[in-house]
Amino acid sequence: MGKINKEQFLSTLSCSTYGWILRYGLSQKQLSPAEKLKIEDGLDIHKKARGLFPAGVMVSGSNETSVQTTQQLLSDPNITVIFEATFVYGNYITKADILMRANSRWKIVEVKSNVNADKKLIDDLSYTTFVAQSAGLQISTCSLLLVSKDYRLGMSDENLFQEIDHTTEVFEQAEKFREQSSKIDQTLSSHEKPAPKLRWECKKCEIFEQCCGENIENHIFDLPRISHTKFCQLKDMGVIRIEDIPDDFKLTDSQNRVRQAVLSGEPVVDSDGIRNALYSIVHPAYYLDFETVQTCIPLYPGIAPYGQIPTQYSIHICSGVGTVVDHREYLAEDDRDCRRTLAKNLIRDCGSEGSIVVYTSFEKTIINGLAGSFPDLAEKLMGLVRRLVDLHGILRNNYYHPEFHGSYSIKKVLPVVVPDMGYEGLVVDNGLDASAQFAFMAMSRYDREEASRVRKGLLEYCGVDTMAMVRLVQELHRKVCND
Repeated sequence: MGKINKEQFLSTLSCSTYGWILRYGLSQKQLSPAEKLKIEDGLDIHKKARGLFPAGVMVSGSNETSVQTTQQLLSDPNITVIFEATFVYGNYITKADILMRANSRWKIVEVKSNVNADKKLIDDLSYTTFVAQSAGLQISTCSLLLVSKDYRLGMSDENLFQEIDHTTEVFEQAEKFREQSSKIDQTLSSHEKPAPKLRWECKKCEIFEQCCGENIENHIFDLPRISHTKFCQLKDMGVIRIEDIPDDFKLTDSQNRVRQAVLSGEPVVDSDGIRNALYSIVHPAYYLDFETVQTCIPLYPGIAPYGQIPTQYSIHICSGVGTVVDHREYLAEDDRDCRRTLAKNLIRDCGSEGSIVVYTSFEKTIINGLAGSFPDLAEKLMGLVRRLVDLHGILRNNYYHPEFHGSYSIKKVLPVVVPDMGYEGLVVDNGLDASAQFAFMAMSRYDREEASRVRKGLLEYCGVDTMAMVRLVQELHRKVCND
């Protein structure tokens, strides 16, 4: 078994069970395109950061060799910058992204592809500082090298970064980590997995359903917008299932709707609310969905890091409920910024009258962004905004099925309300991967054949999203308007 690394240490601080699982390699899974893109972004940023220091020396090789090489470089007064310096303290290991000599001490720099600092980044830097200090490194300052929001394609790499000093808080956190290190070491050196304990952090844990949520069909985490306070109150009462919540426990209207559905095993429906909302849809109705791309290093000029660029849309046009009379779509060329063309085509394809049905406020945000980027098109684009009808809001306010399990995501809602339709078997089956796949095409990661396959998959996925809304409206109309 190798040394304990940063991810294992920090994960164990939050949850000893999850940290142990990471340590023993029981949580491995195939990376999605979105996860691969995030990793590639990080590697690219690290490479560019190292390019800022031509005199820097890279440490490589096995952990044992890297530790020895690091010590040799530290003792050489001619070496001023070291990349991936490796330190071991007891059972812990770390690699410092950049070390810069500062007289008899060293400045430690952690490189991140983020644009803003947060607690996780501070903890990452604090762990590296804790291990390096404990191994004997004299550290003068600690900083994060982040991506600058002001960077634009074509600028030098010096403009890509912003350095922020976090010495005081990092030193304080590193000392806390030192105090906790013996306990973490003991936990991760045991061959017995720690018993899981339900905590607030479990809500977003990737292994929740195989851990604390196992065999619990209606967990209290399914309550919409459950607060930390309310979670703690229920947990202290020994309540982890929605059906066990006492009648006198205070819930919001939406939370109580979920509880009623779970207790009855049947959907809770405000028929009048849905009926009025559906009758407000004016035909011809245009069912609209966008897909976008976001990358750390901008793909096109004038775009900020992680700027959200709409790249495609699908529109199913219905003359009446469930009656599709046309399908229009657009997918940008990946070698240039096609937002203006997309906006002009969107205005044309959405016609001049009739409702534009969307799912969540995402489409409104995108259209508003296009209006801001192209003032000459703004009036017509804002005309589209005034025609929007949010199907997600209609469902959230009027309909809950126990099989939604607290989520109104269209991926959850569709197979419950429209059982004969889903996303299985698609080349692209979610928005994050759609964004990543487009980015990979723009980065020339695919040959012509693969790019053609991906473009077809992107069009198919976006088209399923809009057809899903058509079918949802049709089924809701059948349920409440044909009584």
